[in-house]
Amino acid sequence: MAKWVKKKNVVYLEIYRDNRLLYASGSHMDAVLDGMESPYYKNRRYTLHFSDGEADIVLLGIFDYQFYSSALIVELLLSFIVFLFLFIKGIKKGIQYIQKLQAEISVMEGGCLEHPITVKGEDELAKLAEGLEQLRISLKQNIKIENDLKQANQNLITGIAHDLRTPLTALTMYVQILQSDVCTDETAKQYYLEKIMGKASTMKELSDRLFECSQIHDKTAEKPLDEIRTLQDTFMDYLSEMVMYLDNQGFKVDAKLEWRAVSIGVRMDYIARIVDNISSNLVKYASSDLPVTLKTIYNNHMGGIEVGNQIHANAGQMESTKVGIKNVKRMITQMNGICQIEMEQDFYKIRLLFPIID
Repeated sequence: MAKWVKKKNVVYLEIYRDNRLLYASGSHMDAVLDGMESPYYKNRRYTLHFSDGEADIVLLGIFDYQFYSSALIVELLLSFIVFLFLFIKGIKKGIQYIQKLQAEISVMEGGCLEHPITVKGEDELAKLAEGLEQLRISLKQNIKIENDLKQANQNLITGIAHDLRTPLTALTMYVQILQSDVCTDETAKQYYLEKIMGKASTMKELSDRLFECSQIHDKTAEKPLDEIRTLQDTFMDYLSEMVMYLDNQGFKVDAKLEWRAVSIGVRMDYIARIVDNISSNLVKYASSDLPVTLKTIYNNHMGGIEVGNQIHANAGQMESTKVGIKNVKRMITQMNGICQIEMEQDFYKIRLLFPIID
C-alpha cells in the first residue's frame, strides 16, 4: 500500500476496521494507532473487500494536480512571450526614434536648418537629440549672421557704386562749362575748378570705401557721428550746389530756407551723398513744369529740410532700382535721423529730419 500511495503521490489513504485506524499513508506503521478517534471526514468512507475481510477506506486525492505542471509551463511560456513582446516593442520604439533622428540629421546635411530635431524622453538618446537641436540652432544663427553681413556688405557696395554716378555727372557738367565759351572770367574758372576738385575728392572717398567694403562688412564698423554743426553749415553749400545743378538741367527751384541757430550731429560725407542722390532723382523723375520746392522744417526737437517736386508724367515707365532712396534712408538712420516720404497724387515730398542737439 505504501508503494502504491507513493507512486500516486497525489493520494492520501486511511484504512479503518470497526472504527479502528489500521493504516494511514505518510505515518510510521510502528506507531500506536489504537484509541484514535475517527476524523471529521469519516462520512466519506468507502467499504473495500480485502483478502482478510472488509475494511473502510478513506481516499483523498488532488487529482487535478497533474495539470498544475502543465499549467505552470504554459504560464511561464506566456510570461516569456509577454516579456519578449514588451521588450521587442520597447526596442522597436527606440530603433524608430534612432531612425527618425537619422532622417532629421540627413535633412540637416542637405542644408535645411528649419526642421527641428525631435527631442523625446529623458534617456541618453533624448540628450543626444537635444545636443543636435542646439547644434542646429547655432548653425542657423551663424548662417543668418553671415548672410546678414554679406547682404549688408552687398548693399553698401551697391549704394556706394550708385552714389558714384551723381558726382561724376556733376563733374562732367563742370568740365563742359569750363570748355564752353560761357565761362571766361578767371574767378569763375577757379570756382568751377574747386567744384571739380571737390567732386573728385568725393569720388575718391567713395571709391576708397568701396575698396574697404570688398571684405565682409560689419555694421559695427560704421563710423560714429563725427561732427556737430548748425543746420545751415550742414546743408547750405550742398543745397546751393544742388540748385545750380538743377538750374543747369532746366529746373526752377523755389527755396524758402529759414536758418535757425540749431545744431545737429552728422557725417558730412553722408550729407554730400544724400544731397547728390536727391539731385539725381529730381533730374530723373521730377517734372520741369513746376518748380522744385526746398524749405527748412523744425518740429518736435527735430530740424531738417524738405524737398518737393511734381512727378514727371513718364516717371512710371522709367526703370528704377530704388537704390538711391535706400541709401538715403540708411545713411539718415545711421545719423539718428528720420527720412519721411509722402506721395500726394503726382506730387512727391521727402523730408530729412535730425535730432536737435541742445
